[in-house]
Amino acid sequence: MASIQFVEFALQGDPARAKSTAIQALESRKFKMTWTDEWTGFAERGSKIANALLGAFAQYFKVGLSVRSAEGGTSIVRVEKTSKGMMGGAIGMARTNKNMNSLRDELQATFANAGVLQGTNEG
Repeated sequence: MASIQFVEFALQGDPARAKSTAIQALESRKFKMTWTDEWTGFAERGSKIANALLGAFAQYFKVGLSVRSAEGGTSIVRVEKTSKGMMGGAIGMARTNKNMNSLRDELQATFANAGVLQGTNEG
């Protein structure tokens, strides 16, 4: 399974609408949002402490989130993997990669079903 570090979603609409759509999609997946400024922040799911104590038996997943304006009434939502899963060893790292791939697929489907997805890019 390929390890992706980020996914960018091109969404129809202004940045405020794109941000709102991204927040709803992440919170519905049990992520807790923390904003560092109006357009960047991070989303966490699980417990960092439990992950440190229990390793691969307790999941923790963190992604960075940024929203910016693009041309033609489009906005870019970038989701970037910030947790590596190293506390859980090889199993934790594999699980983190799997979580990122699943999150990409779920967000892509959510944005497509909402009729706002114009394209994706990953790296």
